[in-house]
Amino acid sequence: MKLLIYIISVFSLLSCVKNNMPREFDSPMKVPADFNWKTIESQEVNISAISTILNESGDTIASFMPVGTHEIITGKNTRLSVIEEPAEETTNTNISTKAINKGVIKEVVYFPSKNKYATIMFEDLFPYRGDMDMNDVVFGLNLELYLDNVARVRGFSIKIQPRAIGSSHTKIALAASLSSNPQQQYVDNISHSAEPALGNFFSNVTINRDGSYGPESGNRFDVIPITGDFRRYFRGAQELFLNVREIDPILDTETFEVFVELNSNTIFPISSFSFLGSEEETDVNLDIFALFEHRGREVHFKGALPTDYFYLPFLIASGTPDFSTPDNWVWAVMSDKSIRHPQEFKKIYNAYPNFKRWAESGGDESSDWHIPAISDSLYSKGDFNYIN
Repeated sequence: MKLLIYIISVFSLLSCVKNNMPREFDSPMKVPADFNWKTIESQEVNISAISTILNESGDTIASFMPVGTHEIITGKNTRLSVIEEPAEETTNTNISTKAINKGVIKEVVYFPSKNKYATIMFEDLFPYRGDMDMNDVVFGLNLELYLDNVARVRGFSIKIQPRAIGSSHTKIALAASLSSNPQQQYVDNISHSAEPALGNFFSNVTINRDGSYGPESGNRFDVIPITGDFRRYFRGAQELFLNVREIDPILDTETFEVFVELNSNTIFPISSFSFLGSEEETDVNLDIFALFEHRGREVHFKGALPTDYFYLPFLIASGTPDFSTPDNWVWAVMSDKSIRHPQEFKKIYNAYPNFKRWAESGGDESSDWHIPAISDSLYSKGDFNYIN
């Protein structure tokens, strides 16, 4: 309740000072105020027999989906097809038990698809606008949601494919949150495929003898530390800027995975799952965010819910209460495809000319804004299964 009162007070103060804030410069884009910057959507899929769901490219979106009507998160305008599994393959002994083994569960929902990665890009100058190259933190993201045989989420994995750092901050962390309305505690246990280095940012975490850990304590919803040191996954890194300048040698990176097991008494149907949704939604929402230098400087996608450790006065400086600027620019964008990121100081709307059209149309046009691409503005080294 105290936090709610504080948020209301901050937002009230923000509304008083917003119109008096100095303009940094005229915005290069005229983005509708209500544009949510989302590149994904929820699609309803009707399953009459245990089936696999594929996209138009033949990639697996879900496997062994149980009978019923389910909501699946996909990239916008993705075309789905449902393929019934052969009868001999559908025998399923996966029942609802507390412990799960993601290695043997057949029922899995993938984002953006099986073994494919979306691209997430953050700016680090929040609460100020930044240089719009969207390369301060860049990584590929793959989600796997593990279901029981009645399509309830029992756990999930977050796979991170580090790609670039264009930030001068030496300390960078990543985290996720799982929230709902009303808030519940969903997370039972978290395990990490590498060294998460939590101590740099997350001091209120209980670490078990086997190296697994719990969500960060002190929050009204589950906060899942992903890593307290994003730089450690770049092999041989000695500079601040990594994989953003053509003059520098490319650095290999280490892909890692965080596996999250849910409490058996708070599991929920896959149709209640949302990704990067707004705080007004009543679904169980998974958010991904970055942190720079200290715990309170959280950088979120537009509309995300800050944690209890977020430094709320940052919202006054940003000019809005929803992680966007007064002219609706943002500090985080995602493509559901594996795309190249801009070089240092190359603005994303110049590197991808249709990015501007997409944003100014409120997302109604050019949802594939990564086509065409200006190669001279993009980081050309390396290949994380890029489509461009």
